[in-house]
Amino acid sequence: MQKSQPKIAILIIAIAMILGGWLSHVITTTHQALPALQTGSMIFPPRPIEKFSLLDSHGQAVTQSTLANRWSVLFFGYTTCPDVCPTTLAVLSATHKLLADLPLEAQPKFIFVSVDPQRDSAEKLLSYLNYFNPDFFGYTGTQQQLDSFTKSMGVPVLIQPAPNGAYTIDHSASLFVINPQLQLQAIFSPPYQATTLATDLRQLVTYKN
Repeated sequence: MQKSQPKIAILIIAIAMILGGWLSHVITTTHQALPALQTGSMIFPPRPIEKFSLLDSHGQAVTQSTLANRWSVLFFGYTTCPDVCPTTLAVLSATHKLLADLPLEAQPKFIFVSVDPQRDSAEKLLSYLNYFNPDFFGYTGTQQQLDSFTKSMGVPVLIQPAPNGAYTIDHSASLFVINPQLQLQAIFSPPYQATTLATDLRQLVTYKN
């Protein structure tokens, strides 16, 4: 019995080495498969988005299911934003054009979510987005609906009072990328360049979890 103990020990060590090597290979392969983004960061594992109910710029109801089966890029802002929103939307329009050669089902949807329901009606949102790109989608809703959605997405929004009852809104300038499985897959941070965004998005739309 004593002579067999070294053989058992050797067998256990060999199995441990095989399992360790396999686990190392899996981890390494997984990390190698993650796209190296220039503008943002991958979320791994991706985080499922919560249920939401909003309206689009045509007054039609939209939910999380509306985003299924296609990549989506969400940007939060408002139509009277003086600088960040128009600048970002102009870059996103240029990015959209750079991705026009992709098959339609592979092209990401660009969605502008208004955080100013008091001033941004569906009609105003539609007119605003048409100025930048008629293929862009706009989402709005009640204050409660938008508060719930922005909170679930981790988007900071702060109303800043101004004289005579006016106000401005501080909001995130990040881009939130949702994969076809309704999961938050990546977050992009400014400053943005169309060519860099297009390169990163090309990597994402061909990425397999």
